[in-house]
Amino acid sequence: MLSGAEILKQIRARLAHPATARELLRVLRVPRHERAAFRRALRTLVGDGALVLLRGQRYGVPEHMDLVVGRLEGHPSGFGFVTPERPVDGLAGGVYVAAHNLRDALHGDRVVVRLDRRHAERRAEGSVVQVLERGFPSVVGRFEIDASGLGCVVPFDRRLLAD
Repeated sequence: MLSGAEILKQIRARLAHPATARELLRVLRVPRHERAAFRRALRTLVGDGALVLLRGQRYGVPEHMDLVVGRLEGHPSGFGFVTPERPVDGLAGGVYVAAHNLRDALHGDRVVVRLDRRHAERRAEGSVVQVLERGFPSVVGRFEIDASGLGCVVPFDRRLLAD
């Protein structure tokens, strides 16, 4: 059975586009008795951020699709920066994400970001495509009830923008 690193290496070498699990099985010539373990390895690679699961149940390598996996650092003003887990060619530092491109991502989350624009100073702008893992399982804040009786928690950490 191929390890996760070997599977990733073969996908990078043989495929330049996102592919379904069935196509990967065919291209990588995985024997029938190893297919269940192969699918588990694919799910592990997605959880690690080495592969990205796209619409249509297609798997892709982030570097081939201008995607970056990293941690989001929120700013009290609403925008954020994603620090890449792996070095990205032609990029120094983090990826700027405007407030309207954060979607439902919060400070500390592990996210996948699509690079929308690259600047001459080796900086980039992007938008959150997917939240892989939440940074904080719980939020500490003040519980408030509005006039209509709807309650919400207002976080004490100002980098968490959603109530």
